[in-house]
Amino acid sequence: MRLLYIFLLFVIMMVLPTCSGGRYAQLARMGDQAYRNSDYVHAYEYAEQAITSMEKKGKSSAGNIYALAGKSAWELGNYDKSLEYLEQARRMDYSDENMYGCLSAGYRRIDNLSKEITALEFYVQTYPGGKDIGKMRARLFESCLESENFALADSLWPLLDASYKEDISLLGVYLQISLIRKNEPVCDTLARAILDRDPDNEEAMRWLGEKYFWLAENRYQAEMEAYEKRRTNSQYAKLLEAFKTVTRDFKTSLSYFSKLYKLYPDSEYAKYLGNIYTRLDDEEKAKYYYNKAD
Repeated sequence: MRLLYIFLLFVIMMVLPTCSGGRYAQLARMGDQAYRNSDYVHAYEYAEQAITSMEKKGKSSAGNIYALAGKSAWELGNYDKSLEYLEQARRMDYSDENMYGCLSAGYRRIDNLSKEITALEFYVQTYPGGKDIGKMRARLFESCLESENFALADSLWPLLDASYKEDISLLGVYLQISLIRKNEPVCDTLARAILDRDPDNEEAMRWLGEKYFWLAENRYQAEMEAYEKRRTNSQYAKLLEAFKTVTRDFKTSLSYFSKLYKLYPDSEYAKYLGNIYTRLDDEEKAKYYYNKAD
């Protein structure tokens, strides 16, 4: 009888872990299926049950279960819990496409740029064919201005989908980066592309207004200096010819700064207008705008 009791106890001890393991696997399967069916409430419940069952044994669940809990929590708007579970999955070296989409969004939500960029870079490098690759590349590109990673911006721009390259905000980001890097040809292209879509864009108009102002002003100064050195008829003829280009560029600059001042009445724009009208020999308008610049 004693031997029978020992045998039965041994069988029970062998079966219990199997049943427990079977329940854990069942919860994992049910949770995964619920997530695939967009039933995030049950996906979250099953994942948490699986996690709790392992924690009671002093163990951790598999990385995919933490990821499932984190992704489901994100869909349910439980963002703090989502980030907690997703980071646990990451620490366990687990990854999947949706996990890193939620992870990057979670870091953006708490304004942790460095961690967000790390998550974005991981997604872009690991899932180049992912369903959200366009959006993730675009956000990574956008972050390049704040992080001052301008080389990365240059490498990402050609890879962006056409729709993102036409997006005003991203064009504006690349214009700001190009202004910082003093990449004038790119600034010209971007400013015109922006104005094609947003004719009242301040930054684009300012760039082109300043571009043509300094083209005209520098040419004016150079030609006047050359004439002062050689006051000959031929030099004067060259001066008059050059002034045609100078006048044209001042008028081009004027078209941008006139609109800028009308839309954004800033004293700096008024000063530019005063200087332009001085060069165009319109003293009355020059005085008017100089007064506005004071």
